[in-house]
Amino acid sequence: MPRHVRPAGRRPHGQPAARRPGPYRHHPPPPVCRGEQPGRGPHTRPASGRQRRCGGRAHVGARPAVRRHHVLQPLRAVAGRVLAGVERCAPKRGGDARGGRNCGTAVRKGVTHRDIIRKGGSVNAALATLPILVTLGLLALGVRALYAALSALATAIVITATSFRTPLAELGHAEQHMLPTIVELAAILFGGILLSELMTRTGAQSRLGNWIGSACSSPSRAVLLVMLGVTPFAESLTGFGIGVIVAIPLLRQLGLPPARAAVVGLLGLVTVPWGSLAPGSLVAAELGGVDFQQLGIDSALLSAPVFLITGSATLIVALGVRRAVASAGDLLLAVAALWGTVWAVNTFIGVPLAGVLGGLVTMVVLLLVSRLLEKSGAGAQREPIARTLSPYGFLVAGLLVSRLILESAGVKEGWWTVVAGPGGWLLLTAALTPKLLGAGEPVLGTAARAALGRWWQVTLTTVVFLTLGTLLTVTGMSRELAEACASIGSSYLVLAPWIGAIGGFLAGSNTGANAMFAASQANTAEALGYSTGHLVAVQNVSAALASGASSARVVLAAQLAENAPGPEAAAVVPARESVSASTSTSASASGGRTATPVLQAPAEAEAETSTARLVDTRWVLRTVLSVHALVFLTTGGIAVLWQ
Repeated sequence: MPRHVRPAGRRPHGQPAARRPGPYRHHPPPPVCRGEQPGRGPHTRPASGRQRRCGGRAHVGARPAVRRHHVLQPLRAVAGRVLAGVERCAPKRGGDARGGRNCGTAVRKGVTHRDIIRKGGSVNAALATLPILVTLGLLALGVRALYAALSALATAIVITATSFRTPLAELGHAEQHMLPTIVELAAILFGGILLSELMTRTGAQSRLGNWIGSACSSPSRAVLLVMLGVTPFAESLTGFGIGVIVAIPLLRQLGLPPARAAVVGLLGLVTVPWGSLAPGSLVAAELGGVDFQQLGIDSALLSAPVFLITGSATLIVALGVRRAVASAGDLLLAVAALWGTVWAVNTFIGVPLAGVLGGLVTMVVLLLVSRLLEKSGAGAQREPIARTLSPYGFLVAGLLVSRLILESAGVKEGWWTVVAGPGGWLLLTAALTPKLLGAGEPVLGTAARAALGRWWQVTLTTVVFLTLGTLLTVTGMSRELAEACASIGSSYLVLAPWIGAIGGFLAGSNTGANAMFAASQANTAEALGYSTGHLVAVQNVSAALASGASSARVVLAAQLAENAPGPEAAAVVPARESVSASTSTSASASGGRTATPVLQAPAEAEAETSTARLVDTRWVLRTVLSVHALVFLTTGGIAVLWQ
């Protein structure tokens, strides 16, 4: 090339670059720097002291680069890369979790956005378990149930304020929605305790226990009659632990020691899915998106091992292992009667009445078998026992009539359901019980004062646990816990009963437990490709059974067992309360017999002093939870096989 001819794009040394007018017809445009717009000429700002690069090419006319590092520049660079990676990988609205083209690349070496999300979910799940761990830990240390409930509630409030932030308006709305339930719960507990106190003071409880003992001279049949007959019937009719209130005084009259009577009474809460005519199952069906009647059928199928395991444990606790094995025939008969009736009613009639009719049929079957096998029936006691049962008959008739009226009027929730529900009818029945039983002296005032002293602590503990369950539901802690367990895959089916059990134990109510976990269980079933109806049924049955082991139920059972007189004191209580008319009638009708224990009680029941009658609530809770754990393991195995 001739010397006087310069290559295109070069200029003499030291001469500044000239502005080229117009579009670039003969030369390609210079590289566009960040911030420039194509087609508007080259970079015309004066060259800085730092070398500018664009696409790896240096701008002409730039002074030599001087690298100036800030002390925080490396940290800024790392932070910028991390934030850019998280922003790039953030999920888009309506899209999937990948969100971007480079979402699978590592933000830092070996760490992806999925690891960050997984760590955040693990932390939230760990925080959500703290109220549960606080409750179980304090109860294991022997702390009173009320203090354990308050501590767990305080822990949940702190976690809500720091991690699971929820608007106050939403929290207030949830608690306001629970107010009718709390009022109904308080009325049911007070009415049930008052009715039990009146039945004891008028001597009706001792006459009823004596009648059961004479009708079922077989100890196993008598215990099963109360555990699988009386308790399911009363609990299915009223709910909220009334089955325990009815059963424990009868078990004490049969000769069981207080602690064992408390355990057997709690184990009898096996038809809680149909308790109070099945509102808990209805909540599970609505939140889980399954058919109500099909849920009742599936729950009935899952209840077969529940009835069998709890019935076996009841006989072992009440009679010992040898006598329990010898009574296997009575157990199978009672379980078949209860389970067959519950399944048939759910299938052919409807869900609400399954527990009521199941308990009633079981009582009738056991009494008929006892009468056929034991020639000495209870015919001489039919007339006085009818009057003894009149308060329960009045309660049953009132509940059924009011339920029909409310359903025909289309009223399903609100204050009318509280007034016309079990709470209102229990209070009315208790007020009329002295008249129905023909008490010779006024006993309502003294019974009400005694019931009030036992009622407030049980009610306060129950309300605190119910508030805790509501808080876990509204803030999303229960959902976080269920989703964390669901992340393990198909093995979740083994844990599903335990998830429902946590809800039942904390809420003390099948309705509250299903409100906590039914929707999460249904979503998990869909994600795993499992039957939604089956998993919701597992939730329903396990939550219902665990509600019988809640701290409030254990406290209630312990108080009832400590205060209920045994067979030795049966003849003393009516005389002390000056109800001589009804007592003399019962004594003459029974041929002058006094209440004798059907069960030959173990050694600890020989002499009942005030110290011996104290109930160790930790032993009661530990025994009931051990039996429930066996049921949950069995239910988990059935869930795995029930495809």
